Amino acid sequence: MDLNADLGEFTTTDELDLELKLLEIVTSCNIACGGHIGNEASISKIVSAAKEQGVAIGPHPSYPDIEGFGRRSIDISKNDLKDSLSSQITEFLDVAKSHDMPVQHIKLHGQLYNDVSRSRELSEVFISAIKDNDLSLKIVGPFGSITEELCSKYELPFISEAFVDRRYNENLSLVSRSENHALINSIDKRISQAKLIALDQSLLIDGKRFNMHAQTLCIHGDTPNALESAQLIKAALESEGIKFKYYG
Repeated sequence: MDLNADLGEFTTTDELDLELKLLEIVTSCNIACGGHIGNEASISKIVSAAKEQGVAIGPHPSYPDIEGFGRRSIDISKNDLKDSLSSQITEFLDVAKSHDMPVQHIKLHGQLYNDVSRSRELSEVFISAIKDNDLSLKIVGPFGSITEELCSKYELPFISEAFVDRRYNENLSLVSRSENHALINSIDKRISQAKLIALDQSLLIDGKRFNMHAQTLCIHGDTPNALESAQLIKAALESEGIKFKYYG
């Protein structure tokens, strides 16, 4: 099992310190590359630290929406979206190359992650941005999504992901962050959800059990008690015989 975190989203020294501590726990990370936040300097800081910790890295592109932090759908043409994704990916790859750090996966951020997972058209745009740049990156996305289906069609490696700190709808989409119950704030409940997913390949939604297969679990670095949650989740699953390593 892999444990990942979305990083490179810090704006203060304390937030950077938290991200660096998370890198001591996770086995892979996804680094913001300018769409919702991030620049060459912030990417470089996290890439350097990830290399030191032996943590796998990948770009974390978004809708070009800094004002909304990539957490809303925006009106953008397919060509402009593709150009933005290519630009974000290229900037990330350039920084990673300067650190002599291999890049093996890619994960979308925020609302683009959700929109692409439900739209064949947007999934095609995303995949074309990867293929047109002649990249062989593993694509991290939701289990049972249209993205997963198209990755199979194009023979692209897909890594199914589940979140330990987010609630799900019955169609396995994430509850919108605009809803009060979107986040799981209890550490104990985060651990319980992680155990269900990792050990039983299932998920409880309003008391009903749904299949949920995940090769990687995500903890958001900007949620309360993220560091403690990551530590306790990893310890709890390791005590059940789960071994953590990068899925590559």
